[in-house]
Amino acid sequence: MDEAAGTEEPSIESDFARTFKYIDLYIQQKTDLFLQHYVFEPVDFLIRRIMFLSVIVTLLAAGTLILLMGVILFIATLVPLWAALLITGIAVFGSGGVIAYMLLSDKMILNTPVATEMLKNGKP
Repeated sequence: MDEAAGTEEPSIESDFARTFKYIDLYIQQKTDLFLQHYVFEPVDFLIRRIMFLSVIVTLLAAGTLILLMGVILFIATLVPLWAALLITGIAVFGSGGVIAYMLLSDKMILNTPVATEMLKNGKP
């Protein structure tokens, strides 16, 4: 009698519940992948770029002000102070320009899984 109880086929209700559980798990996985690849990664990318942009704008603004002050002092008086201001302004302005070029010359590439990667990981 115990052997017969172990070979019973699952009921329709248990099959339905298991199928529904697998569909729910599949939808959760697809939603997580969608959120990760199309929401969180681009937002993280944009936040990082905005932080870099704030530093670049600060450097460029400081360089511009220092260059302007240096030019004003150069015209007003001929003392060594203007040379220091011009060199500092050029250095700050140049470093801001180099950083801006390096950061803004990249193209945005989203890391989305391809079909072969999905098959290798065993995900449909």
